[in-house]
Amino acid sequence: MQYDHINVPPDGEAITANADFTLNVPDFPVIPYIEGDGIGIDVTPVMLNIVEAAVETAYNDDRQIRWMPVYAGQRATEIYGDDAW
Repeated sequence: MQYDHINVPPDGEAITANADFTLNVPDFPVIPYIEGDGIGIDVTPVMLNIVEAAVETAYNDDRQIRWMPVYAGQRATEIYGDDAW
């Protein structure tokens, strides 16, 4: 699937759901995140590092998150323009 201004990590895989609502989580799942405005600019990089460290501690190199930034708020306006709403 193609998105405007969003790059899906090519080596990541989607998390899928089964009919019984259990999840199939691949070894390299794509996880979207929103940096956000205000404090998000400060805390998001720290959060990414903490989550990556936790995954590395739990799984070594067997599993890794493939982060995918998505946009909302001021950042979305910067990327998509003032009239994108």
